[in-house]
Amino acid sequence: MSSAVHDFAAGPPVPAEQIAAAEEVFATEIRDFIAELCLLDGGLLVGWVRTERHANIADLVSSSAEPYFKEATLAYADAADMRLDWGRSLQVVLDMEFVTKPVTVFFKLVLDGYFVGVAIQRILAEHGPPLCLDRFARALSDARHLPARA
Repeated sequence: MSSAVHDFAAGPPVPAEQIAAAEEVFATEIRDFIAELCLLDGGLLVGWVRTERHANIADLVSSSAEPYFKEATLAYADAADMRLDWGRSLQVVLDMEFVTKPVTVFFKLVLDGYFVGVAIQRILAEHGPPLCLDRFARALSDARHLPARA
């Protein structure tokens, strides 16, 4: 086992199916947080994104993550965007970080009027490639206060 951190984004290309599988595992593990975050007034979040109130968004993310994850595990990465295309619902995209001892995940959380999505941008892990989904899922689960609801 290697103790060096490996940047999966800098290494050889990861197959699309493996990225999709990692996103599914990740989204499942953080779904309680996502449900909590979605309870907020969407207009308030849109206003904070438009006025670049990053500290407010960070506080909201932190308080939504607090019941489920250990302190400072899930954080807002001080970048957000809104997308409004004609004939589509408004989307708010938050840059996020999930940091725990063996793994760090940089991802975008997409909040849409019809769906919520997770797009992993980069995974830094103590263990080099290939990405082991079981080890990845265990690291995510270990960062929780309690096991995820089924």
